[in-house]
Amino acid sequence: MQPKWRFVDKHPELVLLANDFLHRWEHNAHFEIKSSGTTSEPKTFRFTKDQLIHSAKLSIAAFGLNQHSRALMCLPLNSVGGLMLLARSLVGNFELYLQNPTSRPLEKIELTFDFVSMVPTQLQQSLTYDIKNLVNISNILIGGGAINTALIEACQKQKMNVWQSYGMSETLSHVALRKLSPTETLNYEALPGIKFSKVNDCLSIAYPEISEVPLQTTDIIELHSPTSFRWLGRADHAINSGGFKIIPELLENKLSSGINIPFYIAGLADEKWGEIVVLVLETYNSPDLTFLKQMGLPTHEIPKKYAVIPTFIRTTTGKVKRSETSKLIQIEHWRSI
Repeated sequence: MQPKWRFVDKHPELVLLANDFLHRWEHNAHFEIKSSGTTSEPKTFRFTKDQLIHSAKLSIAAFGLNQHSRALMCLPLNSVGGLMLLARSLVGNFELYLQNPTSRPLEKIELTFDFVSMVPTQLQQSLTYDIKNLVNISNILIGGGAINTALIEACQKQKMNVWQSYGMSETLSHVALRKLSPTETLNYEALPGIKFSKVNDCLSIAYPEISEVPLQTTDIIELHSPTSFRWLGRADHAINSGGFKIIPELLENKLSSGINIPFYIAGLADEKWGEIVVLVLETYNSPDLTFLKQMGLPTHEIPKKYAVIPTFIRTTTGKVKRSETSKLIQIEHWRSI
């Protein structure tokens, strides 16, 4: 069966990767996927065609895709998100438009789509510059990083169907979804056949079709049932300041309404408190942060220092590599708030 693939731009590397995927698919070869390397060195995971088919069927059912559907692939083809969209298009026999990754995937496309998978930066740029094309997409799936409150509210204002995925390379794409728009739900809900549990406050995933043993993550969660959880943050980002445990992602969500540039919260070694909360911003300028002390935050959550970096280090899917980025900051760069 010939794939219903349409190339928006016939970039040589894009065509080469797509053809290589198709060759492996037709010959039942194994597929190798590298992790993003957000928090550690990238790892390589190996999957069979049958595992890709199983994962693809779950997504196809979740978003109601069929042979009459049309989707846009605007993620790197060597990422799990890009690879699995190719697999879904073959399993579901739907039309798939492929383009080289860009921050504005809808800039030159006047078609309507039933499904598009994006990273937060692409969604932000599409909302800003290509809203007419964006609102005509039936389902938008966001992966590759957290979405701030302002971006969610912008989607809700347009009443778009937007979902956030939870998954990783080792789970072969998403294992759970939560709705962001037109109404937001806080909990992720498992796809059929996948079960969750909690070990040392972190999520454990039972997914027998992908792994014989449960997959242990470093994601701190609130477990609501074997198929439902709320994501809080990552254990490897947690800050201990004077005995208080601070999860940066939760604090970032509180601060997002007052900071309109990319930023993240980190911990900085301190003789008195062990660690203090600090703020890292992607900008050339020194921002006005006086509002932080007026937010009513607990004392241990108020950032004590900040640093500015012109450009964060990111993965190919747009996730900020916090540890690597923070290494760019010299001790003299920190300024008191």
